[in-house]
Amino acid sequence: MPEGHADLRVAAVWVESARQIDPGGRGIIRLSPLSPEGWWHLKSGDTITMHEGSPVGGTAAIIEVEWPRTSP
Repeated sequence: MPEGHADLRVAAVWVESARQIDPGGRGIIRLSPLSPEGWWHLKSGDTITMHEGSPVGGTAAIIEVEWPRTSP
């Protein structure tokens, strides 16, 4: 990213099996990256910081990574 700009990666987020996760709560979420190339380095066990503005919105521990299958 240009000097002085945060290196942010954008993804759609949805909560599995609930309408929301309350502040301080825990739950399973699914991310759908809008630009997958910025996410390819992630693997199970990694932790990411989530933002929806400032301050930090939460942290997530990656438990599974599954990329769409490409057509043959």
